[in-house]
Parts: sequence; structure tokens; C-alpha cells
Amino acid sequence: MANKPSISGQSGGYGAVEVANLTPFLREIKKATDKGTADALMNEANERVAQIVIRAAQSLASTKQQRKAASSLETSSSRMAVKVIGGGKGVPYFGGANFNARTGQTRLIKSPNVRGTRARATTVRQGENIDKVARRVESQYVDSRGRNIGKRQGGTQVTLARSKSGGLRAIKGWNNFTAEGQRPVEWRKNKDNFVYAAVARYYDDIAASYQRFIDDNLGDAFPD
Repeated sequence: MANKPSISGQSGGYGAVEVANLTPFLREIKKATDKGTADALMNEANERVAQIVIRAAQSLASTKQQRKAASSLETSSSRMAVKVIGGGKGVPYFGGANFNARTGQTRLIKSPNVRGTRARATTVRQGENIDKVARRVESQYVDSRGRNIGKRQGGTQVTLARSKSGGLRAIKGWNNFTAEGQRPVEWRKNKDNFVYAAVARYYDDIAASYQRFIDDNLGDAFPD
């Protein structure tokens, strides 16, 4: 059967599920019904899968901070894809709560720019000389959006925040992404606490949900 869709599995084994041959499948459904019906069916299938992930992620969140972060999860979908996103002003720590963080690292704080906002702090890596890092940072020039450009292109020199005595302002972080009384958990690539973990743990349910959508509409798409 030409162009029959199939569940191709998690992309890279981490956080995504793909339906192969989805576009031609939807095209055939539209021929048998109409565009609005086909789009509605796909949106319904995407929403059903997103809710599986959201419920699973919220059940996997294990600390107060993680649970509050997981409560912000919502869907962002189009006809061809659905995403589960979280965070926002109410939970600015969403990334740290889900992915943990690089703890105990020194960060240099930058002075506010002309708009009164601060650029992202610069991390001093293990073994680096803090004064050498500071000189490198303050030799840079940026535009109003914080992008590196040359001095001749009208860039503003980056300056680091300092104390009244002239010492560099540095902080240690990010040590707050952990359960109370436990040691901070280090960030690790392809490792999180609840979002992608939910996709991995409930992959069979997600695949089955998409498979139901395929089976229910197979007759319309491929009547022969």
C-alpha cells in the first residue's frame, strides 16, 4: 500500500515521536472528505497525544519546584505537529527544574545595558583564571540586542558589574534546582526529570494513539 503512514519512533531516542508519510496520508484523507475535516482529525490526534505527555510529565515531577514547573505545561500545535511547552514569567526556573543545572560554577555578572537590562552571566569554567575571563568579556562589543559586533560598527563595550571597591561581582549557581535536603543534581545531556522522560516512558501509549488515528482513517485515505 503506497504511502501508508507508520510510527517511526523517537527521533534520536529523545523527546520526539514521528509519523512517517503523514503528509501524503492527509492529502488522501482530504480527497475523500474535505480539508477542514482532515485538519480537525489531525488536530484531535495531536491534542490527544499532547495530553498523554502532559499528564505523564506532571505525574513524574517529584519535588515542589518540579510540580509547579510541570503545572505550566501546555500544548502548542499545528496541523503537522504538536509540542508540549512550559515555563513563562510564573515559572522562570522551568528549565532548571526539568533539566537540573550546572551547580557550583562561578558566573560573572554583567552591568545593565543602555536599556537597563542585563545580559546573560558569563560562566567561568573549571581551571580558567577569573581575571583572564573578565578581560576577554570586557574586550567585546555588542549591539542593542546583545549580539557581538565590532567597535567600528557602533557596538557598545561590555562591562562587568563590580563592587564599590572595584572587585568583580560573581555568584555561585545554579544550586537551587533540587529537593530540600538533597544535593543539587548536575545537568546532563539527554537527561531530564519529567518532560522528555514522559515521552520515553509512555512512548507505547503515544504510538498506539497515533496508530488508532491511522487505522480509523485508513479506509478513507486508501479505499482500495
